[in-house]
Amino acid sequence: MQYESLGRTAGNSTARRRRTPLLRGLAVAAVAVTSLSMAVTPASAASTEAGAPAAAAAVVPIAASEVRNYAWFNNKTDADMHGGVVAHVARLINAAPTGATLSLTLYFFNRPEIVTALRGAAERGVRVRIVINGSQVGTAHYNALKAIPAITLVECGERRPDKQSTRGCATSRTGATPLTNPPLMHNKFMTISSVQLVGGGTARNVLYVASANLDYYRAYENAITISNAGLYAAYLSYFNDLMRYGTSGRNNPNLGSTTAVGDHRVYTFPRREAAGRKPGGASNDPVVSLLKATNCSGGTRIDLANFRIQRAAVVTELKAARSRGCQVRIVTGATSGRPHDAGAPMRALVDLARAMPVHLCGYTAAGGVPMHEKFMIVRRGAQSTLYVGSHNLTYRALRQNDENILALRSHPLNVPFQQRFDSHYSTCLPWTPPANAAAAAADTDELD
Repeated sequence: MQYESLGRTAGNSTARRRRTPLLRGLAVAAVAVTSLSMAVTPASAASTEAGAPAAAAAVVPIAASEVRNYAWFNNKTDADMHGGVVAHVARLINAAPTGATLSLTLYFFNRPEIVTALRGAAERGVRVRIVINGSQVGTAHYNALKAIPAITLVECGERRPDKQSTRGCATSRTGATPLTNPPLMHNKFMTISSVQLVGGGTARNVLYVASANLDYYRAYENAITISNAGLYAAYLSYFNDLMRYGTSGRNNPNLGSTTAVGDHRVYTFPRREAAGRKPGGASNDPVVSLLKATNCSGGTRIDLANFRIQRAAVVTELKAARSRGCQVRIVTGATSGRPHDAGAPMRALVDLARAMPVHLCGYTAAGGVPMHEKFMIVRRGAQSTLYVGSHNLTYRALRQNDENILALRSHPLNVPFQQRFDSHYSTCLPWTPPANAAAAAADTDELD
């Protein structure tokens, strides 16, 4: 498995390259994985329910297992499918000591537990910085955060009548199909410079990356938390970029870059196509590049789980990889670009499903639970690379949105994600595309 070449490929003469040594012992650290039903709550964790007493502002140490190579997954039988990840994030925030810096991105957000935890952190002297999507401006939970003087809150855009945002942090770019809808600040990550651990000690350079928003949405989700200086620095630099553009209102539709951290990579977005190329093409698409570079000899396997599969160039490379001898397995969570699958299937997904089996955990009349995750595992022999983050395979995610993908090569977290994919593939049913190609929708998506 090869990575795409580093750096920006359109309109930028200098690639951003940051190489930072990994923390010692990362590769052999123990993997902390919750069950598929709920996250494990350390006995020492304090309540983060709304209305918690002011004394909750004191720092509450977190178990080391929730910081070092931690994976969280949920199950459709959970009454509150996002409850486990919300509790985990609250525990991370509650463990940040005085003087720490906490940087959080919020796309969609309505959990009072997080407001309580952030208020407590700010009260005890944690430097709290938040970048929030403009769709949340004016909501009750946004107003609650805005009322906390010690929190720096940067709004990327404003709330539109259709409850979307007027822009992302980096750009307000819109245009002809497939870019007819406005950009979003769609990230779901957090960095904390240090957290206190149960039993004493401190974990530094903590990075949390998720597919899940901090809300009540019923969907299959994942999240990871690791402690890694280089990856922390890469995400923090990107967060600072988002703050800068969100504050100034300036536009940079090619803000995204690729950062190498040892064997790992951080891909950020948006990425503009090369001059003279169409936004719906493969130009400057890192997912296309890495699939094209995948060596399919020796039984290479590509396992892709992504909520929305809309980009035709990605589908072309998945089909090409299969033709080269790769085993390709696909799970998706939506067939349409419209909310709750209220539209015709996306053209690229129809094309993909006609070429190979596509398994769907999606919306149904009986209340089916969609698979909202965005991850991929490429395995060749003993080597595997896990890709996780906020990035759906849509045109908006590539060309307009603020997004991230974290690539972890031969990392302990690859094992639980492989188990997660295998579970989805065995339980999500194969999807049959419509027989009439004209039934496929235009290449647009309304919500990510």
